[in-house]
Amino acid sequence: MILSSIDPTSRLVVQTVLRHGPIARVGVAQRTGLSSGSMTRLTTPLVAAGILQERRPTPAKQLGRPALPLVVVDDAARFVGVKVVPGQLHAVVTGLAGHVRATDVRQADTSTIETTAQAIAQLVDEFSGPHEPTSVGVALAAAVDPHGEVRAAPLLGWGGGNLTALVTEACGLPCKAANDVDALTLAEHWVGHGRRTHNFVVITVGAGVGAGAVVADELVVGHQGSTGMVGEAWTTWGQRFHDALADEPLRAAASESAGREVSLEELAQADDPAIVAVLDRAAVALGELVVLAKQFWGPERVLLTGEGIIHYKDRVDLIQQVLRDRRFENIDPPELVLAEQDFHAWARGAAAVATRLSLAY
Repeated sequence: MILSSIDPTSRLVVQTVLRHGPIARVGVAQRTGLSSGSMTRLTTPLVAAGILQERRPTPAKQLGRPALPLVVVDDAARFVGVKVVPGQLHAVVTGLAGHVRATDVRQADTSTIETTAQAIAQLVDEFSGPHEPTSVGVALAAAVDPHGEVRAAPLLGWGGGNLTALVTEACGLPCKAANDVDALTLAEHWVGHGRRTHNFVVITVGAGVGAGAVVADELVVGHQGSTGMVGEAWTTWGQRFHDALADEPLRAAASESAGREVSLEELAQADDPAIVAVLDRAAVALGELVVLAKQFWGPERVLLTGEGIIHYKDRVDLIQQVLRDRRFENIDPPELVLAEQDFHAWARGAAAVATRLSLAY
Protein backbone atom coordinates (compact mmCIF):
# COMPACT_ATOMS: atom_id res chain seq x y z
CA MET A 1 0.00 0.00 0.00
CA ILE A 2 1.39 3.42 -0.95
CA LEU A 3 0.19 6.78 0.29
CA SER A 4 -1.41 7.80 -3.00
CA SER A 5 -3.60 4.72 -2.97
CA ILE A 6 -5.21 5.21 0.43
CA ASP A 7 -8.42 7.14 0.94
CA PRO A 8 -8.47 10.74 2.27
CA THR A 9 -9.72 9.72 5.71
CA SER A 10 -6.86 7.26 6.12
CA ARG A 11 -4.40 9.97 5.05
CA LEU A 12 -5.87 12.20 7.76
CA VAL A 13 -5.23 9.44 10.29
CA VAL A 14 -1.63 9.02 9.11
CA GLN A 15 -0.97 12.76 9.27
CA THR A 16 -2.42 12.93 12.78
CA VAL A 17 -0.20 10.08 13.96
CA LEU A 18 2.82 11.69 12.28
CA ARG A 19 2.25 15.01 14.01
CA HIS A 20 1.19 13.77 17.43
CA GLY A 21 2.47 10.22 17.82
CA PRO A 22 3.00 8.11 19.75
CA ILE A 23 -0.75 8.46 20.13
CA ALA A 24 -3.49 6.00 21.01
CA ARG A 25 -6.43 5.43 18.69
CA VAL A 26 -8.73 7.31 21.05
CA GLY A 27 -6.40 10.31 20.78
CA VAL A 28 -6.53 10.14 16.98
CA ALA A 29 -10.33 10.09 17.16
CA GLN A 30 -10.38 13.12 19.45
CA ARG A 31 -8.05 15.14 17.22
CA THR A 32 -9.74 14.28 13.93
CA GLY A 33 -13.39 14.24 14.96
CA LEU A 34 -13.70 10.68 13.68
CA SER A 35 -15.66 8.17 15.72
CA SER A 36 -13.81 5.91 18.12
CA GLY A 37 -15.55 2.97 16.52
CA SER A 38 -13.99 3.70 13.14
CA MET A 39 -10.41 3.68 14.42
CA THR A 40 -9.88 -0.08 14.27
CA ARG A 41 -11.37 -0.23 10.77
CA LEU A 42 -9.12 2.60 9.57
CA THR A 43 -5.88 1.72 11.31
CA THR A 44 -5.82 -2.06 10.86
CA PRO A 45 -4.95 -1.95 7.11
CA LEU A 46 -2.45 0.87 7.73
CA VAL A 47 -0.64 -1.24 10.32
CA ALA A 48 -0.78 -4.29 8.04
CA ALA A 49 0.72 -2.25 5.18
CA GLY A 50 3.61 -1.01 7.31
CA ILE A 51 2.54 2.64 7.29
CA LEU A 52 1.63 2.70 10.99
CA GLN A 53 3.10 0.65 13.81
CA GLU A 54 1.85 -0.21 17.28
CA ARG A 55 4.25 0.52 20.12
CA ARG A 56 4.38 -0.93 23.59
CA PRO A 57 2.16 1.12 25.88
CA THR A 58 3.53 3.18 28.73
CA PRO A 59 2.81 1.41 32.01
CA ALA A 60 -0.45 2.81 33.36
CA LYS A 61 -1.69 3.05 36.91
CA GLN A 62 -5.32 2.42 36.00
CA LEU A 63 -6.76 -1.06 35.70
CA GLY A 64 -7.59 -2.62 32.36
CA ARG A 65 -5.77 -3.23 29.13
CA PRO A 66 -3.59 -0.24 28.18
CA ALA A 67 -4.06 1.36 24.76
CA LEU A 68 -1.43 0.62 22.14
CA PRO A 69 0.07 3.92 20.89
CA LEU A 70 0.58 4.34 17.17
CA VAL A 71 3.60 5.77 15.37
CA VAL A 72 4.36 6.37 11.71
CA VAL A 73 6.83 3.98 10.06
CA ASP A 74 9.62 6.07 8.56
CA ASP A 75 10.40 3.44 5.91
CA ALA A 76 6.84 3.59 4.53
CA ALA A 77 7.71 6.37 2.06
CA ARG A 78 10.53 8.54 0.75
CA PHE A 79 10.49 12.25 -0.02
CA VAL A 80 13.06 14.50 -1.67
CA GLY A 81 13.43 18.04 -0.38
CA VAL A 82 15.47 20.67 -2.23
CA LYS A 83 16.54 24.09 -0.99
CA VAL A 84 17.49 26.35 -3.91
CA VAL A 85 20.20 28.98 -3.50
CA PRO A 86 21.98 30.86 -6.30
CA GLY A 87 24.09 28.31 -8.18
CA GLN A 88 23.44 25.43 -5.76
CA LEU A 89 20.89 22.83 -4.72
CA HIS A 90 20.92 21.49 -1.18
CA ALA A 91 18.92 18.27 -0.96
CA VAL A 92 17.77 15.68 1.55
CA VAL A 93 15.89 12.41 1.37
CA THR A 94 13.57 11.81 4.31
CA GLY A 95 11.25 9.04 5.36
CA LEU A 96 7.60 9.41 6.27
CA ALA A 97 8.43 10.31 9.88
CA GLY A 98 10.82 13.05 8.73
CA HIS A 99 14.09 11.28 9.48
CA VAL A 100 16.87 12.42 7.14
CA ARG A 101 18.24 9.42 5.21
CA ALA A 102 20.68 11.17 2.85
CA THR A 103 22.00 14.65 2.03
CA ASP A 104 23.61 16.19 -1.03
CA VAL A 105 24.92 19.52 -2.29
CA ARG A 106 25.59 20.17 -5.94
CA GLN A 107 26.29 23.01 -8.29
CA ALA A 108 23.39 23.86 -10.58
CA ASP A 109 22.26 26.38 -13.16
CA THR A 110 19.65 28.38 -11.27
CA SER A 111 19.76 31.37 -13.62
CA THR A 112 16.14 30.85 -14.74
CA ILE A 113 13.11 29.07 -13.37
CA GLU A 114 13.31 26.59 -16.28
CA THR A 115 16.97 25.66 -15.72
CA THR A 116 16.27 25.37 -11.99
CA ALA A 117 13.42 22.91 -12.62
CA GLN A 118 15.61 20.81 -14.92
CA ALA A 119 18.43 20.75 -12.36
CA ILE A 120 16.01 19.65 -9.62
CA ALA A 121 14.64 16.86 -11.85
CA GLN A 122 18.16 15.61 -12.59
CA LEU A 123 19.03 15.67 -8.90
CA VAL A 124 15.89 13.70 -8.00
CA ASP A 125 16.71 11.09 -10.64
CA GLU A 126 20.30 10.63 -9.45
CA PHE A 127 19.87 11.13 -5.72
CA SER A 128 16.77 9.15 -4.76
CA GLY A 129 18.51 5.79 -4.48
CA PRO A 130 16.69 2.46 -4.74
CA HIS A 131 13.47 3.82 -3.22
CA GLU A 132 11.20 5.70 -5.62
CA PRO A 133 10.23 8.97 -3.91
CA THR A 134 6.57 9.64 -3.35
CA SER A 135 6.86 13.37 -4.05
CA VAL A 136 9.28 16.29 -4.24
CA GLY A 137 9.35 19.52 -2.26
CA VAL A 138 11.21 22.68 -3.23
CA ALA A 139 12.01 25.61 -0.93
CA LEU A 140 13.36 28.94 -2.13
CA ALA A 141 13.65 32.55 -1.01
CA ALA A 142 10.62 33.79 -2.91
CA ALA A 143 6.95 34.56 -2.60
CA VAL A 144 5.26 31.31 -3.65
CA ASP A 145 1.48 31.04 -3.69
CA PRO A 146 -0.37 27.85 -2.64
CA HIS A 147 -0.51 26.73 -6.30
CA GLY A 148 3.28 26.79 -6.75
CA GLU A 149 3.34 30.06 -8.68
CA VAL A 150 6.51 31.98 -7.89
CA ARG A 151 5.60 35.65 -7.64
CA ALA A 152 9.14 36.94 -7.31
CA ALA A 153 12.57 35.49 -6.56
CA PRO A 154 14.95 38.48 -6.42
CA LEU A 155 17.73 36.63 -4.57
CA LEU A 156 17.80 34.08 -7.41
CA GLY A 157 17.68 36.76 -10.09
CA TRP A 158 14.53 35.62 -11.86
CA GLY A 159 10.85 36.48 -11.84
CA GLY A 160 7.68 34.48 -11.73
CA GLY A 161 6.50 31.17 -13.10
CA ASN A 162 4.97 27.91 -11.90
CA LEU A 163 7.93 26.01 -10.49
CA THR A 164 5.71 23.20 -9.22
CA ALA A 165 4.37 22.44 -12.68
CA LEU A 166 7.82 22.64 -14.28
CA VAL A 167 9.40 20.21 -11.80
CA THR A 168 6.47 17.79 -12.08
CA GLU A 169 6.74 17.84 -15.87
CA ALA A 170 10.51 17.32 -15.76
CA CYS A 171 10.66 14.45 -13.24
CA GLY A 172 7.18 12.93 -13.43
CA LEU A 173 6.56 13.15 -9.68
CA PRO A 174 4.11 15.25 -7.69
CA CYS A 175 5.84 18.43 -6.54
CA LYS A 176 5.13 21.28 -4.17
CA ALA A 177 7.12 24.52 -4.01
CA ALA A 178 7.05 26.91 -1.06
CA ASN A 179 8.74 29.91 0.44
CA ASP A 180 11.77 28.55 2.29
CA VAL A 181 10.84 30.02 5.68
CA ASP A 182 7.32 28.59 5.41
CA ALA A 183 8.78 25.19 4.53
CA LEU A 184 11.21 25.30 7.46
CA THR A 185 8.37 26.33 9.79
CA LEU A 186 6.24 23.40 8.66
CA ALA A 187 9.02 20.88 9.31
CA GLU A 188 9.88 22.39 12.68
CA HIS A 189 6.23 22.36 13.74
CA TRP A 190 5.68 18.75 12.70
CA VAL A 191 8.91 17.07 13.78
CA GLY A 192 11.23 19.74 15.21
CA HIS A 193 11.41 22.52 17.79
CA GLY A 194 7.74 23.45 17.41
CA ARG A 195 6.32 19.97 17.88
CA ARG A 196 3.25 19.81 20.16
CA THR A 197 2.63 23.56 19.99
CA HIS A 198 -0.54 25.10 18.58
CA ASN A 199 0.92 28.53 17.79
CA PHE A 200 4.55 28.60 16.70
CA VAL A 201 6.84 31.06 14.87
CA VAL A 202 10.20 30.71 13.13
CA ILE A 203 12.28 33.86 12.59
CA THR A 204 15.28 33.56 10.28
CA VAL A 205 18.20 35.92 9.78
CA GLY A 206 20.93 35.63 7.19
CA ALA A 207 20.97 36.96 3.65
CA GLY A 208 17.47 38.23 4.42
CA VAL A 209 15.00 38.34 7.28
CA GLY A 210 11.92 36.13 7.31
CA ALA A 211 9.24 34.72 9.56
CA GLY A 212 6.96 31.72 9.33
CA ALA A 213 3.93 31.18 11.53
CA VAL A 214 1.65 28.38 12.61
CA VAL A 215 -1.65 29.55 14.09
CA ALA A 216 -4.13 27.08 15.56
CA ASP A 217 -2.04 24.20 14.16
CA GLU A 218 -2.15 25.52 10.57
CA LEU A 219 0.70 27.10 8.60
CA VAL A 220 -0.11 30.70 7.65
CA VAL A 221 0.77 31.33 4.01
CA GLY A 222 -1.54 33.92 2.45
CA HIS A 223 -2.92 33.86 -1.06
CA GLN A 224 0.34 35.12 -2.60
CA GLY A 225 2.73 33.29 -0.28
CA SER A 226 4.42 36.38 1.13
CA THR A 227 3.17 36.25 4.72
CA GLY A 228 6.59 35.89 6.31
CA MET A 229 8.53 38.47 4.31
CA VAL A 230 8.99 40.77 7.32
CA GLY A 231 12.26 42.44 6.38
CA GLU A 232 10.42 45.53 5.16
CA ALA A 233 8.81 46.15 8.57
CA TRP A 234 10.38 48.83 10.76
CA THR A 235 12.03 48.96 14.18
CA THR A 236 10.91 51.52 16.75
CA TRP A 237 13.85 53.74 15.74
CA GLY A 238 12.86 53.84 12.08
CA GLN A 239 15.14 51.23 10.51
CA ARG A 240 13.99 48.31 8.36
CA PHE A 241 14.50 44.95 10.01
CA HIS A 242 16.40 43.85 6.90
CA ASP A 243 18.86 46.72 7.35
CA ALA A 244 19.22 46.02 11.06
CA LEU A 245 19.58 42.23 10.94
CA ALA A 246 20.54 40.85 7.50
CA ASP A 247 24.15 39.77 7.07
CA GLU A 248 25.41 42.31 4.57
CA PRO A 249 23.85 45.44 6.13
CA LEU A 250 25.02 44.24 9.54
CA ARG A 251 28.57 43.73 8.25
CA ALA A 252 28.52 47.14 6.58
CA ALA A 253 27.32 48.84 9.80
CA ALA A 254 30.04 47.09 11.81
CA SER A 255 32.69 48.16 9.27
CA GLU A 256 31.53 51.77 9.40
CA SER A 257 31.48 51.78 13.19
CA ALA A 258 34.95 50.17 13.47
CA GLY A 259 36.46 52.32 10.74
CA ARG A 260 37.70 49.30 8.80
CA GLU A 261 36.41 46.37 6.79
CA VAL A 262 34.86 43.71 9.00
CA SER A 263 34.10 40.22 7.72
CA LEU A 264 31.04 38.15 8.65
CA GLU A 265 33.33 35.62 10.28
CA GLU A 266 34.73 38.33 12.55
CA LEU A 267 31.26 39.40 13.65
CA ALA A 268 30.66 36.04 15.29
CA GLN A 269 33.56 36.52 17.72
CA ALA A 270 34.09 40.28 17.78
CA ASP A 271 35.47 41.95 20.92
CA ASP A 272 35.93 45.43 19.41
CA PRO A 273 33.57 47.70 21.43
CA ALA A 274 32.43 49.49 18.26
CA ILE A 275 31.40 46.19 16.65
CA VAL A 276 29.87 44.89 19.88
CA ALA A 277 27.65 47.98 20.05
CA VAL A 278 26.36 47.31 16.52
CA LEU A 279 25.61 43.70 17.37
CA ASP A 280 23.89 44.66 20.62
CA ARG A 281 21.63 47.07 18.73
CA ALA A 282 20.86 44.31 16.22
CA ALA A 283 19.92 41.98 19.09
CA VAL A 284 17.46 44.62 20.30
CA ALA A 285 15.99 44.74 16.80
CA LEU A 286 15.65 40.96 16.83
CA GLY A 287 13.85 41.25 20.17
CA GLU A 288 11.46 43.78 18.64
CA LEU A 289 10.77 41.38 15.78
CA VAL A 290 9.90 38.65 18.30
CA VAL A 291 7.56 41.14 20.01
CA LEU A 292 5.81 41.79 16.68
CA ALA A 293 5.54 38.04 16.10
CA LYS A 294 3.91 37.67 19.51
CA GLN A 295 1.47 40.48 18.71
CA PHE A 296 0.57 39.13 15.27
CA TRP A 297 0.48 35.37 15.82
CA GLY A 298 0.54 34.68 19.57
CA PRO A 299 3.15 31.89 19.52
CA GLU A 300 3.87 29.73 22.52
CA ARG A 301 7.38 29.19 21.19
CA VAL A 302 9.65 31.09 18.77
CA LEU A 303 12.60 29.49 16.99
CA LEU A 304 15.39 31.89 16.01
CA THR A 305 17.56 30.40 13.29
CA GLY A 306 19.20 30.97 9.92
CA GLU A 307 22.83 31.26 8.90
CA GLY A 308 23.10 34.68 10.60
CA ILE A 309 21.80 33.58 14.00
CA ILE A 310 25.36 32.85 15.11
CA HIS A 311 25.78 36.60 15.75
CA TYR A 312 23.14 36.45 18.49
CA LYS A 313 23.98 33.25 20.37
CA ASP A 314 25.60 35.26 23.20
CA ARG A 315 22.90 37.95 23.19
CA VAL A 316 19.81 36.01 24.20
CA ASP A 317 19.62 38.04 27.43
CA LEU A 318 19.29 41.25 25.40
CA ILE A 319 16.49 39.73 23.33
CA GLN A 320 14.74 38.51 26.48
CA GLN A 321 15.04 41.97 28.02
CA VAL A 322 13.19 43.50 25.06
CA LEU A 323 10.42 40.92 25.54
CA ARG A 324 10.15 41.82 29.22
CA ASP A 325 10.11 45.56 28.49
CA ARG A 326 7.48 45.33 25.73
CA ARG A 327 5.20 42.64 27.14
CA PHE A 328 1.46 43.18 27.34
CA GLU A 329 -0.30 43.05 30.66
CA ASN A 330 -1.07 39.43 31.61
CA ILE A 331 0.42 38.10 28.34
CA ASP A 332 3.51 35.99 28.84
CA PRO A 333 6.41 36.25 26.38
CA PRO A 334 6.96 33.22 24.17
CA GLU A 335 9.54 30.56 24.90
CA LEU A 336 12.67 31.29 22.85
CA VAL A 337 14.80 28.65 21.14
CA LEU A 338 17.97 29.64 19.29
CA ALA A 339 19.43 27.04 16.91
CA GLU A 340 22.19 27.15 14.31
CA GLN A 341 21.11 25.20 11.20
CA ASP A 342 22.59 24.65 7.77
CA PHE A 343 20.80 24.58 4.42
CA HIS A 344 19.98 20.89 4.84
CA ALA A 345 17.53 21.91 7.58
CA TRP A 346 15.81 24.11 4.99
CA ALA A 347 15.82 21.19 2.56
CA ARG A 348 14.17 19.07 5.24
CA GLY A 349 11.51 21.77 5.29
CA ALA A 350 11.00 21.20 1.58
CA ALA A 351 10.67 17.47 2.25
CA ALA A 352 7.99 18.25 4.85
CA VAL A 353 6.12 20.22 2.18
CA ALA A 354 6.30 17.13 -0.06
CA THR A 355 5.07 14.96 2.82
CA ARG A 356 2.12 17.24 3.45
CA LEU A 357 1.29 17.12 -0.26
CA SER A 358 1.13 13.32 -0.16
CA LEU A 359 -0.99 13.35 2.99
CA ALA A 360 -3.47 15.97 1.80
CA TYR A 361 -7.01 14.89 2.56
